[in-house]
Amino acid sequence: MDLFRLGRLSPDVLGALAAAGWTPERKIDIKGWVEPLEAEGYRLHPLAEEVLARVGGLTIDPIRECGPNFANDEPYSFDPLAAGVGQRALAAEIEDLLGGQYFPVGEWLSYSSVFVEAGGRVVAAGMGWIWELGATFEESLQLAIGADRPLVCLHADDGLEPWPPTNLKSC
Repeated sequence: MDLFRLGRLSPDVLGALAAAGWTPERKIDIKGWVEPLEAEGYRLHPLAEEVLARVGGLTIDPIRECGPNFANDEPYSFDPLAAGVGQRALAAEIEDLLGGQYFPVGEWLSYSSVFVEAGGRVVAAGMGWIWELGATFEESLQLAIGADRPLVCLHADDGLEPWPPTNLKSC
């Protein structure tokens, strides 16, 4: 599996990845992350394994801080323990609401936990909201690093309005 094939990422996003230490050949051992997460009940799937081997441990700064409807002023940090330890109930809620099998890969805005689904979808969740980062991992990178499209709220807990509102302008 090659996460970065066919020019799916903009040159600017590829540059941000490279600045964070990523190379096309990068493959790291992820066992130290997987074992504690599996002990909490997560099940590693091939896409999550590939994502973590390729970008795990990297922190990628945004190249565009003003998204269409959100401030993109925090890095996309690939630390699956920070995203997943103690968050298995959140992942189960996402699985119940959206279907699929989700594995934590990192954190994004306001320390929201980022999960990748076995079929490719990537979501961020926290503070009562679930956001769509992309139908594919590449799309999630484009949004979280490049702020190239609006952030879409997929779910808001009872008592919360979806955030960001569709008419919000960020910058």
